[in-house]
Amino acid sequence: MACLQHPDKDQPVYLMAHHTVGRRQGAVDTRITSAEISGIHAALQWTGTHWNIRDLSRNGTWLNGQQLVPAKSYPLQTGDKICFGRVNNPAWIVENLDAPENLLIDIHSGEAQPLEQYHLLPDENEPLASLQYSPLTGQWLYEFTGDSAEDGNKTLVNHGDRIDCGLNSWQLFLADNQGATKELSLQQLSIVDFELRFSVSSHEEHVQLQLQREGMKQSLPARIHNYLLLYLARARFSDMQNGMDTDSQGWVSIQVATHELGITVNHLNTQIFRARKQISESLPDAVDTSDLVERRSWEIRIGCRQFEIYKGTQLEAKTEPQEA
Repeated sequence: MACLQHPDKDQPVYLMAHHTVGRRQGAVDTRITSAEISGIHAALQWTGTHWNIRDLSRNGTWLNGQQLVPAKSYPLQTGDKICFGRVNNPAWIVENLDAPENLLIDIHSGEAQPLEQYHLLPDENEPLASLQYSPLTGQWLYEFTGDSAEDGNKTLVNHGDRIDCGLNSWQLFLADNQGATKELSLQQLSIVDFELRFSVSSHEEHVQLQLQREGMKQSLPARIHNYLLLYLARARFSDMQNGMDTDSQGWVSIQVATHELGITVNHLNTQIFRARKQISESLPDAVDTSDLVERRSWEIRIGCRQFEIYKGTQLEAKTEPQEA
């Protein structure tokens, strides 16, 4: 993760893909308040293969003791020393020149962890919340459930926002503030664009899931959370068979679901998080998995309307194709 070592602080300064340094509050990514620093003093930029620095100031920028020609790009090397304003000002050390990446920075320790496209918080073992990038909107969504079954608890979050979960707090660092991983947003697919195929063993000990779309098939290994998806798919199919309208199909009380599945609300939420994450990581293109399981007040349902269920070799259920 690309960063500079601050001359007066232990915590590094992580670099955005286009990172500005200067005195003007609100206009730069890293602020230096000294009088000789220009409003926007210098810029560090990732080219796709390496990092460059440009001087944009009145009083100058120095790289390893040499003053930079204004507006000219200079390549950076690990260990380089950068001085802003005066050659004898405290030096900023180039500590890392990896490609820019999205991070969660611990508010207390300053330690950073790479941010995944679907990230479970505070950790993978007992998640209480998730951060997910939506390629449909180009935004990050924070969803906190914990022991709550209420609808909502979803908020849009932006670069610099504070994320609190349990006893942990982080700052959200988005290396590309215009929307992360733009190249992944081209497909703009949602999980509801896929057909789900459930393969259930005869005694229902194992449930395998396959995603299908336009000739593409992606098989996922059996996981405990697949049974939750199967349970919700069966509920939706039953409502379809009974002629219920689309908006009313498949809603199951969380109290009923947890009782019938023999799990707690927190365990149910954990399974939803892990199901979304498994699908998100299994597909070659970015797919918005937030609608895999939909919520409203104390109820949930599977968001996909196209699915088929095989128990052993027998077809148990198959939905009709959606209208274009």
